[in-house]
Amino acid sequence: MVASRSGQSENKFKGIRPGLYMALLLLPLLAGAQHDTLWTRNGNVLYGEVKILTFGVLTLETDYSDSDFKIEFEDVVRLSIERECRITLTGGRRLFGQVRSENPGSFTLLPDEGDPEAFPLEMISNIYPLKDQLIKRFTGNVDIGFTLTKAKNLRQFDVGGGVHYRGMFWQSDWDISSMISNQDSVELVQRTNSTLAVLRLIGERWFLYSSASFLTNTEQALDRRIGLHLAGGNYLVLTNKMVLGLMFGFNHNTERFAYETENRRSVELYLSSSLKLFDVKDFKLNTRIDLYPSLSEKRRVRADYVLDAKLDLPLDFYLKCGFQFNYDNQSAVAGSAFDYIFTSGLGWEFD
Repeated sequence: MVASRSGQSENKFKGIRPGLYMALLLLPLLAGAQHDTLWTRNGNVLYGEVKILTFGVLTLETDYSDSDFKIEFEDVVRLSIERECRITLTGGRRLFGQVRSENPGSFTLLPDEGDPEAFPLEMISNIYPLKDQLIKRFTGNVDIGFTLTKAKNLRQFDVGGGVHYRGMFWQSDWDISSMISNQDSVELVQRTNSTLAVLRLIGERWFLYSSASFLTNTEQALDRRIGLHLAGGNYLVLTNKMVLGLMFGFNHNTERFAYETENRRSVELYLSSSLKLFDVKDFKLNTRIDLYPSLSEKRRVRADYVLDAKLDLPLDFYLKCGFQFNYDNQSAVAGSAFDYIFTSGLGWEFD
């Protein structure tokens, strides 16, 4: 009888062991799995990982789709995020914590320290989940364009791209664009523009800004221009439809024109205003103007203007049109006082 019971017991454990082993293997995965949840206006409930809310569009990564979902935030009525996030309200206030929505149209912030706070959902301007791995805080993009016309055998090639970092208080952007144009009976036209910028958020609307820029173009006979900027700024308007910023500071300018053997150096005031609009579905518009009244060269004034329009496409592709304008009332004798360029092309964003 004892042997029989022992055999029965062993048989029972043999049946249990595979299930027990499988449960033990899945337990860490189940414990570590965290799903964000959002409820839409039409009654749908979506599960996944909120990657970012910016420009009025929330991006959600799911296990059941190869591509991310992009949802107009105005169509979201409830939201739950199981990770610490940096949340920017329309008034400019920045919050840190997890997000819970018990009632439609509102959310509660659960900070690591302090008491929970409730806000209307429409007050959210930006959500950036803070990622533990440094590499996951970087995103990038690349775009290319090509123009070919029979008239004068015109061939123009445009390429651009960038790498962007977003942390709790620090932001960094590196952008570059380059153009080469060649046609019969006309000298080769080249232009390259690149900027590396670092921004430190301070308080609700204020920030510190520093950047290094590089520009070369044949139209203004400019071999190279290197600018070192240091400024403070303020977001005058900060909503989920538009962002308007203003900066004031100084720039150290080092440049060399064609047919010159020595660099020119000067110190300039730096005034900048930028505007971002994102109230239209899948369409974004960024524009910025920079003014440089010289402090060391009498009556010299420079200006740079940039306008970028982007239309989002499926699979993280996009169509982009851009316009850049540079003005210098004391450019080299061999160059023009101004230079401009129109570009268009197809791009892809990655993270």
